[in-house]
Amino acid sequence: MSRWKLYDNWLADLPGLTVEQLHERRCIAAERARRAAGRGMGRSPKAARDWRGKLRAVEEELLRRGVTDA
Repeated sequence: MSRWKLYDNWLADLPGLTVEQLHERRCIAAERARRAAGRGMGRSPKAARDWRGKLRAVEEELLRRGVTDA
């Protein structure tokens, strides 16, 4: 799967992912949100909001499945 396909289908793919894959996506989204919100040339409030939304969606999917571990 190409990287862009991953981002384009982020929300639609969540229900079909394994718990391990959801944990990976949570790490990706958290890191991207942190970088987008940070100081410097890469700062992008819009991107930070988008990644926080993706992070929230992953966490909601994990909760829906009853997974509460880190």
